[in-house]
Amino acid sequence: MNQVKVTYREIARMLVKALPVQDEAYAEKVDEYTESVQRMGAEAKTALKSAYIFAHKVPVQDREDMFQELALAVLEARTKDERLAYTVARCDWRNWWEKYYTRQHYLAGSLNEIVENDEGGKVELGELLVGEVEYERLVDGKLDGQALFDKLPSYIKPLVVKRLLGRALTGAESSLLTKYTANHVELLIA
Repeated sequence: MNQVKVTYREIARMLVKALPVQDEAYAEKVDEYTESVQRMGAEAKTALKSAYIFAHKVPVQDREDMFQELALAVLEARTKDERLAYTVARCDWRNWWEKYYTRQHYLAGSLNEIVENDEGGKVELGELLVGEVEYERLVDGKLDGQALFDKLPSYIKPLVVKRLLGRALTGAESSLLTKYTANHVELLIA
């Protein structure tokens, strides 16, 4: 199984983002927090890593809250086992997405909504289907990724493969993928 590597420095940057510091003070705080994270026990480190992975899979405006909620949930599970911690975080993350989709549906939101991705760029929620397939293959292993891919109809699979290879979709292909995703949102949260 391929694992996503999360560094203590990345976790420290996530924690320091909420502080009112800039420039050199920011760098100093990141170093200070990195050292603090490194000194934590195995359970806390595992909780922070799992929370970090899934917090970055929600819209940017909800990341800090999601990070805190997931870290707390994994800490409450009191486990050093990364797989169990990952599973706890993933379950809470999936539950959050179910609630989020319901809220968005009733608030006139849609899968065409533009959100910020990890790099600060804009992406449609529908594009998360492609990211989910890729993430499932990387973290959950080939079985889960393949199971999700197998659920897709034959006319959608080439589009997903094209995006996984880093190729751009044509307007018609992008529209088809968006429409399919809007009608099958359960694949995003399953």
